[in-house]
Amino acid sequence: MQHHQGVYNPPIAHYRHFKTKPEWNDHIAKIIGKDGCHFIRMTMRSGCKYIWYNEKEGVIELWGPHAVLRNAQRMVEEHIRSIVYEIETA
Repeated sequence: MQHHQGVYNPPIAHYRHFKTKPEWNDHIAKIIGKDGCHFIRMTMRSGCKYIWYNEKEGVIELWGPHAVLRNAQRMVEEHIRSIVYEIETA
C-alpha cells in the first residue's frame, strides 16, 4: 500500500490514538511540520507505519506494530511539549 503526504490512508495495522489538548490547537501546524516533516520523522524513528492528526475527532492517530505504539505516543507527546514550550517562552 502506498502512502501519500496529506492524504488520509492508514495501513492495516494496530491502532492507538490520544486526545489533543485545547492549548495545542494554535500550534498544530508547527507540531506536524512543513509537509508533515515532524510526523514523518517520528513515524520513521518510532517504527510506526503512520501518524495522523484527525482534526474532526481531535486526536492524533498512530498505526503500526503493537509493540511500538506506546513509545511512539510518548515520542509525539514529548515533541508537542517541546514545540509548545518553545512557542510560549519565545
